Amino acid sequence: MLHAIVFVCALLILGVGLRQQVAWFRQGLIPASLIAGFIGLGIVQYFRWNEHDTLEPIVSALGPWPSTLIAVVFAAMLLGKSEKESSSASGHLVRDVMQQGLMVWIIVLGQTVVGLWVTWWWIGPQFDLPSSAGMLIETGFAGGHGTAAAMGDVFKHSSIGWEEGFDLGVMMATGGLVYGLVSGILWIQFAIRLNWIQIDKSPDDSTPHPATPATTEPAPPSQAGSLGRSRIDGSVLDPLLLQIIWLALAMGIGVAMQSGVGWVADAIGTNSVAESAEPTTVDTGGIVGEREAPDAGESQLRSRLTPASIVGSFPLFIYTLFGGAIVRMLLRAIGQVRLIDEQTIHRISGTSMDLLVVAAVTTLNLAAVASLWVPLTILLVAGSIWSTFCLLFLSRRILPPENWFSLGLINFGMSTGTTATGFVLLRVVDPELKSGAAEDYALAAPLSAPFIGGGMITVAMPLVVLSRVSIAWPALILATLLVVLIVLGARSRRSH
Repeated sequence: MLHAIVFVCALLILGVGLRQQVAWFRQGLIPASLIAGFIGLGIVQYFRWNEHDTLEPIVSALGPWPSTLIAVVFAAMLLGKSEKESSSASGHLVRDVMQQGLMVWIIVLGQTVVGLWVTWWWIGPQFDLPSSAGMLIETGFAGGHGTAAAMGDVFKHSSIGWEEGFDLGVMMATGGLVYGLVSGILWIQFAIRLNWIQIDKSPDDSTPHPATPATTEPAPPSQAGSLGRSRIDGSVLDPLLLQIIWLALAMGIGVAMQSGVGWVADAIGTNSVAESAEPTTVDTGGIVGEREAPDAGESQLRSRLTPASIVGSFPLFIYTLFGGAIVRMLLRAIGQVRLIDEQTIHRISGTSMDLLVVAAVTTLNLAAVASLWVPLTILLVAGSIWSTFCLLFLSRRILPPENWFSLGLINFGMSTGTTATGFVLLRVVDPELKSGAAEDYALAAPLSAPFIGGGMITVAMPLVVLSRVSIAWPALILATLLVVLIVLGARSRRSH
């Protein structure tokens, strides 16, 4: 861990230096953390290509950083939201969350529809691929590497018999991550030029807007007092440490909530799981035998249908979001909410975001799989076109008008690999997380996470549907459902 911290700090120093010296980085509003991440990615890949494992312990240490740091960011959201900000946003919360939940269903269902149609009309007959190949876009893009690994067992099911599915799923997830990061920056620049977004700049930010030439020397940083100084006397406790304690409490409450809910769901599902796992005796002409145990693919499906799996699909950041709200409510109840310094909480959250970006980009897995690269490329292009269409076209017509592009960026990152990718992009346009997009995304996650993008429907489709009926039927039915959802989303936006 110490080596990983030093490595990340060195990368950030290089990123800051390049950000200040290279005009293209300044004009493109590229964060130093993103520059540092790509430097780290290049260094790690160089060592791997030359078969040196010197950096592998560092890469392994950095692997868990993104998921943990996202939880920290979400813990800070409601903890550091002032009473004025909370009251102004509450009126639109339900509407925004419902629109966001519907948008995620449209994005992920669309990935399945595009994959099924491409497989049905093109790569299936030409390359002799099973119908389940149509699930590769959702598996790799919306699901990511974890879902690709789980779906590997599904693709190997005796009713499918597709051994290459695991490798193609992992490669699809890798390609989605790379495309999401690289193209996301380009779409941000495109949005700026079309005035879809405005980049808020702090008074001490000396970086010129892309449309404004740098004609003056940057102003010296402001001499503001130390963050948190007004909340507690430094002789009692360091002011910064007090704010870290509030965040730590929010994280702890979130972890406890996740464990508690998981324990309850596991207890509820224990009996049914035990019953399904018991061997059943069958009479075979006087010979009593046992039913054959389910294989790995069926086990993946059953595991997705248990209460523990449904609840377990909720990531930690959802619980830490509520953990922050609980800490704030408790302090308000005892009349000590003034001890929370919102500015310091936002600074800690911004620090976590920068570290998240470096770790997420540096640890990208770019190991290539050469098998079936032609159909994989076709699916990758098709999935990329759909995700981009959702960001640039559908998001404008379905998501809340106040933050549609910021929220669309998180969805774009989610739909091309991981939520961390979405927050890498959000960091560029909303570094202070003031748009409310992150909160909407977190609150809407339970509406989709258990079902799609690696949930029970993703696993069930190949086993229950695609292995039993012609690909034409699910392709047509899901396409019709997709059109209905798009129409409903557009109408809900116009009605408000």
